[in-house]
Amino acid sequence: MESVSVGGGVRIAYERCGAGRPVVLVGGTGMPPVAWELCGLRGALVDAGFEVVTYAARGVAPSDAPPAPYTVEALAADLAGLLDALDLTAVTVIGYSLGSFTAELLARTRPDLVRAAVLLAGAGPLTAVLDAFLQAGNELASATGHVPPAFTKLQTLLTSLSPEVLREDEEQVRTWLELLDAQESVWASAEGATGQWAASGRWVRDGHRMSALADIHQPVLVAAFEHDLYFPVRSGKAAVEVLPRGEFVAIPGAAHAGLLTHPKETTEALLGFLART
Repeated sequence: MESVSVGGGVRIAYERCGAGRPVVLVGGTGMPPVAWELCGLRGALVDAGFEVVTYAARGVAPSDAPPAPYTVEALAADLAGLLDALDLTAVTVIGYSLGSFTAELLARTRPDLVRAAVLLAGAGPLTAVLDAFLQAGNELASATGHVPPAFTKLQTLLTSLSPEVLREDEEQVRTWLELLDAQESVWASAEGATGQWAASGRWVRDGHRMSALADIHQPVLVAAFEHDLYFPVRSGKAAVEVLPRGEFVAIPGAAHAGLLTHPKETTEALLGFLART
């Protein structure tokens, strides 16, 4: 991967492939750029005639991990700096989970850079379940100085897979546990994990966040997964009610990690939106 220096001297690693209208993929918490390749979305976009930019957000290797805490404002500024350095404008930004927070803020604050946006598994008001997870993580971090990997692993497992899979598919659950063990190596340092966790918590508790959606005038697709505990279908629909040019799609059978567990359905929904914009 190549890299550029953005605001504050933070080095952001990125990769470009394909040719055509530009699309940038913005990953979730601790999500390495290779995940977009593994789920097939990057390849599908290239095949459909798009240029695709993937990158590692601050805290994720091989990008820099400046001292925690981070903010979504800093993450959006990093992305804006990357797009400016690559001389890209009118980009379609597809953000997943924490990445959708970044995409949302970039569309609002740098409309010159954003042609359209997809908020995947990350739009809508704070739910009681997400609030409880964040409170538990914050208390653990305050007591120990960091969020214990075992807690993050359990939380991710319980939210990534549908209730039926968690209950009935022992093989898939154990496979996910192995994947989550490997995920610890994606961080550039412990600062990255702590920093991104702080950014998410501060963002979803912002009392003005939902009303600010009215200031996004580009086309926006809000995509929700049926069994997502963090951002359920009702949350996505609430976001679309505020967005001036929002549309909504629900992807059945999937939980928060539907990007990986239901790649075909997710890719079809996103390609359909890009074809209309």
